[in-house]
Amino acid sequence: MTSYSEYDPDHRAPDPDADDNRNAIIAGVITALVSLAVLGFFILRNQPDPVAAPTTTQRTSVTTQAPDTTGGTDIAAGYTPLFTSARCEFDLITDAEHECGWLTVPEDRQDPGNGREVQLHVVRFASTAADAPADPIIYLDGGPGGSTLDPLQFSFGQLWEPLLDDRDLIMFDQRGVGLSLPSLDCPEERKYSLSVLDQDLDSERAQAAELAVISQCHDRLVAEGIDLAQYNSQENAADVADLRVALGIDEWNLLGISYGTRLAETIMRDHPEGVRSVILDSTYTPDVDLFAEGPANFSRALAKLWEGCRLDSDCAIRYSNLEDRFFALVDRYEATPTRVPVRDFLNGGSRDVLIDGEWILGTVFQGLYSEQVIPLLPQMIEELENNETSTISLLTSNVLANVEFISVGMNLSVQCNEELPFTTQDDIDEGLTGLERLMDPFEGEFTLETCAAWKSGMAAPLENEPVSSDIPTLVMAGEYDPITPPSWGANAATFLTNSTFVEFTGLGHGTSIAGDCPLSIVFEFLADPTAVPDLDCTVTMAPVDFAIPGEPPPPIQLVSFTEDFVGTEISGVVPAGWEPVGGTAFARGDSAIDQTAIIFQVVPLISPESVVSFFATQFEMDAEPERTSTQESPLGVWQVFRGDADEFSIDIAAIDLGGSTAVIVLISNPGEREQLLGDLLLPAIQAFRTS
Repeated sequence: MTSYSEYDPDHRAPDPDADDNRNAIIAGVITALVSLAVLGFFILRNQPDPVAAPTTTQRTSVTTQAPDTTGGTDIAAGYTPLFTSARCEFDLITDAEHECGWLTVPEDRQDPGNGREVQLHVVRFASTAADAPADPIIYLDGGPGGSTLDPLQFSFGQLWEPLLDDRDLIMFDQRGVGLSLPSLDCPEERKYSLSVLDQDLDSERAQAAELAVISQCHDRLVAEGIDLAQYNSQENAADVADLRVALGIDEWNLLGISYGTRLAETIMRDHPEGVRSVILDSTYTPDVDLFAEGPANFSRALAKLWEGCRLDSDCAIRYSNLEDRFFALVDRYEATPTRVPVRDFLNGGSRDVLIDGEWILGTVFQGLYSEQVIPLLPQMIEELENNETSTISLLTSNVLANVEFISVGMNLSVQCNEELPFTTQDDIDEGLTGLERLMDPFEGEFTLETCAAWKSGMAAPLENEPVSSDIPTLVMAGEYDPITPPSWGANAATFLTNSTFVEFTGLGHGTSIAGDCPLSIVFEFLADPTAVPDLDCTVTMAPVDFAIPGEPPPPIQLVSFTEDFVGTEISGVVPAGWEPVGGTAFARGDSAIDQTAIIFQVVPLISPESVVSFFATQFEMDAEPERTSTQESPLGVWQVFRGDADEFSIDIAAIDLGGSTAVIVLISNPGEREQLLGDLLLPAIQAFRTS
């Protein structure tokens, strides 16, 4: 039995907002280019800090103590929340104006004089709208324990920047999470879990080992003076209320996704002051039983997958009897697992992962979260039938990336305090009745044992009851969501007297940031939360278009672009419809595993040969890139090199501009390489300009 974070609330999904890292190899390329560019600028300018200056906006430190005029600050308890402006501690290449700081509040609000404090790292992005309203959006992340700020370097442009068209956006790492202090991360558990990815462990041995490393983490955190019982939704909600007061904001709008909806409802219940409106996306309310209802929720989403394929004529023909084939495949790999090399794009290198039946179940479970992965699932099933592992390998790479951004300790503190105390092993076993084929990813005994060892207290019965409120609320759900089904959102809406519920065709988990239709509804709702938004666009949303191998790619139409990156203006051409994903990188993004991208850069004081060599090392290419051609252009003669990394072709065009090197990198699948060379890379070379 393979094992990875089995106590996680999403069972086999380390991060409920897993789309953050769906372009894993692209993220690696961007990180490499940024590092190389920054190195060149460091040499040029002889700065003492080669990373901070070009990647984040710096601000003078200012501490504010807002008067308690809008509610939220517990002066009677003997503390006032403080916000201190400071430099951003995360990497992000963006033109969006932003500033960062720290919110300081007591760890234990019942005993604020004990000297223990938490500091939350916060960023506020300015709206691009000329007449942006004064009420910003504050995003409440999932998990629990999901880091918000560190993953922004991979997700901001695609997922979050569109919100700035409407309002300011405030994001933060919750207490115990990410960059906030103290951190409840458990590197002991992560190190162990990564070390056994290629091992076939029996359940008893795996559970004992996981319990041991979790106990090590627990003992270390307690020895550091951390009170694990203070890291839960109630305290999280009080932090958010204090942040509003400390920033001097009269009103704002809550946007919660996944666990963030539970946090939002806790704020609505405990701290409604200043909450203008609420968006609950992929709703997880206090009254549901996450673990006992999990198997049925997964089974429902699987039924949607089988039905969706049957209703798609091409899918029905290519992948007939998909349900039977899937469970036969699970049985086959459970009996005879196979080891697959998987790239670790964040840490470098690759790892062998044991793919067994449980891993396949978990991969499909996680895949149903994303509208970009759902179309690939039948193809992945067929590939595995033929012993092909390219798709599952890439999806597993995303899992390895996402797990870096989850605070295991915060996850445990929340769930062991307010979720598992209200369920039993009998409840969990009953939830599996008739669904035994899904048993492995939903084993509950170890989770209960782990909570007994974690000792984060037990919440009051209020934390197991539905939340009632008259605050205007938009409740959003995706039909394929395997963990927070639409029925949970619809039920939550019955307790919210001014709510609108909407379910989206073809979408999974996290709908508000999943396309034009959901985003338009979000904007219309925010414009007037008291009115029912126009939902007409949901009627025309297309069902899932399942991937069929061998389908020709769409023709490329090139459009001009001009971007500023680290002080250099770069212009050229890119395919219409390709999205910017950081700096001067553009990705096609046809699916969650489509890594096709083109990246433009100018690197000071580094030769073309050194740039090419850098990439060969950075991406562990199979061999040193070979020069395949030279290309004349208005700038001079470019050298074009080709290398291969895993199953991708990487073509690098470089030219010496006299003191700097211009470089264009094309990432493609081998089957499309020739077309993309002629239709994209060569025109990009001709159009490249810099100033």
